[in-house]
Amino acid sequence: MKTWTGILLMIILAVATLSVTSTAKTTNESKQQLTINESSSQAVTVEASYIDGMKDTQNNQEMMPAKADDVSVAPENEHVRVYPMNVEGSGYIYNGLVVEVNGMKREFSDWRSEGGSYKPEVHELDLNGDGKKEIVVLYSEGHGTGIYLGQAHILDPESLEEMKLQSLDDIVKEHVHSKVESGSNKIKVEVAVDGIPAKVSTLDKAVGEGAYYNQLQFGRVTYYSVEHGKLVAATSGAYGEGLYAGDLTFAYTYQNGEWKAADLKYSMEVYEEEFYESFD
Repeated sequence: MKTWTGILLMIILAVATLSVTSTAKTTNESKQQLTINESSSQAVTVEASYIDGMKDTQNNQEMMPAKADDVSVAPENEHVRVYPMNVEGSGYIYNGLVVEVNGMKREFSDWRSEGGSYKPEVHELDLNGDGKKEIVVLYSEGHGTGIYLGQAHILDPESLEEMKLQSLDDIVKEHVHSKVESGSNKIKVEVAVDGIPAKVSTLDKAVGEGAYYNQLQFGRVTYYSVEHGKLVAATSGAYGEGLYAGDLTFAYTYQNGEWKAADLKYSMEVYEEEFYESFD
């Protein structure tokens, strides 16, 4: 009996020892797993913080005040000027513009313009024949191969508040209907302005041109200028990415409290690729 009792006690002790060892091992593994998870979480936090820091660094470009070379003067009146609120980096980006008319100033912080040889221009003109000379500000938001993002604003001469100017998108929707058809080796472009069709243009396809649009797209190449006392615009119609088939031109006239497009014409002249490369 004593022998069997001793054997039974030894078995009980062995089981208890195994249970304690297993519990300790499980606890240790849990601690190790917890340590790994905590380390991983910290790594993610550090990485996210680093990325955010990089973004902040990129956004905080060096800003400089405007210099004399950054000031544009109206040819009609030397007391009408436009210049940047501040200049970014190497001096070719203007963040915000200041319009000054006979000592009165107004800031337009949301206007972002190119500088250097592409710096803004300003004019003082009686565009609508009411005896008051409006302020016209023209500038480029950016340019490159096949891109010129011209912008135009007309200001009330007394308050320097921006007057309503019909957008290019609205002008195209109201006045222009176009259709682009892609054949086996030709592209056919049809355009009508105010219901009057322009000459149909047939273009050769080129290797690597990519997809073509169903209708002409406007806005990637847009110029504004002052000609014969009027604000005029010319915008190229694209039938594919970087592919153009002529220009829509128009002048702005004052109608019912808004500057709207008038005298619209579309020319189907097709430019050589070098013409658009000249924007660089």
